[in-house]
Amino acid sequence: MEIETRKVQKLGYSSVGISLPKDWAAMNGLKPGAIITLAIEDDGSLRVRTGPLDDHPLTSEATIDADEWAGPEALTRVITGNYLVGRSTIRVRSREELSPEQLQEIHEAVRGLTGLTIVNQGPKFVTIENFAEPTRFPIEGLLRRLHYLTSRMENLALGVLAGASSGNIEEVVRMEAEVDRLYWLVVRQLILAAQNRSVAGKIGEGEPRHLLGDRVVAVMLENVGDLWEELAAGSISLLKPTRRIPKEFMKAIAGLKEKLEKLMELTMTAFFTSNLEKAEDALDLKDALERELRAFSQSSGLKCDGRGAICSTCTFLRAVLRPLEQVTKYYGTIAQITINRALEPARGSFGVGVPAAPPPAPEAPAESVS
Repeated sequence: MEIETRKVQKLGYSSVGISLPKDWAAMNGLKPGAIITLAIEDDGSLRVRTGPLDDHPLTSEATIDADEWAGPEALTRVITGNYLVGRSTIRVRSREELSPEQLQEIHEAVRGLTGLTIVNQGPKFVTIENFAEPTRFPIEGLLRRLHYLTSRMENLALGVLAGASSGNIEEVVRMEAEVDRLYWLVVRQLILAAQNRSVAGKIGEGEPRHLLGDRVVAVMLENVGDLWEELAAGSISLLKPTRRIPKEFMKAIAGLKEKLEKLMELTMTAFFTSNLEKAEDALDLKDALERELRAFSQSSGLKCDGRGAICSTCTFLRAVLRPLEQVTKYYGTIAQITINRALEPARGSFGVGVPAAPPPAPEAPAESVS
């Protein structure tokens, strides 16, 4: 990075200005009368871009050589990667005819990503277009939807096992696919926001410090969805008509379900409102629930029947307890991110010669991601 220093010159009675580097102006085709855009950063610096703010189109294209991506799910991964980095057109080509397996993989990848549509197809090529307008998907709305879906998955999966719901636990698997689609859309939006500050402002990411934290929260919620799917799949054997779930099993799940739901709701309420007190309460709940889960794993009170039917203890520890422990940790991470945000100096207080007042020390330790 080249750095130059320049003196501020007085322009007229009340204005000041600096000249632009000659080489930079020539490289960008700037002539007298050209328009540039200035953006004020959080540290007080100015970022200079050529042209009006919206003169930087997001459209871009990518071409994928299907012959070079022959591994299992390789095409899915590279299509997803190009979607995430903002490609609006993705062309998949082959020197030979695309195989039925490749075509099926391409179609499934497109179905799993919001906004993608196959617009043209031949024996040796597939053209995919993204018709999703980035500014239509604010980040907070997407994260709230992720929270809603994962909460519904929890309520259905644990509700059936606790005897409080008669729903179909297999529906959790379908909902997990929707969680995945939302997660990829969130990641794409965040990457576009990092690339284009105009898009960032329109989708509610006006604070650059929050890009990383929002992605971590999205990862946590996507992982939570995976865990509810895992729990549901591992519990299907308990729900066969020929089997009955022991009452002590249902009672134990019901108690944990109530406490976990309180943790989930308190954590996400704190996150969406940047509420320090609620985030600290959520961490206290998380610690208490972790202690209860550890104690239960050591002495659950449920004993193996030894007759080849439902072993309550073994099934609980294998199919239910481990996902609950992981989910609890993930919400603890979100609460820690919330604490960091609540303690951040106000926007614009960096680099302007006025030191920020030191924030009060939180009772719970907080990580550095915000």
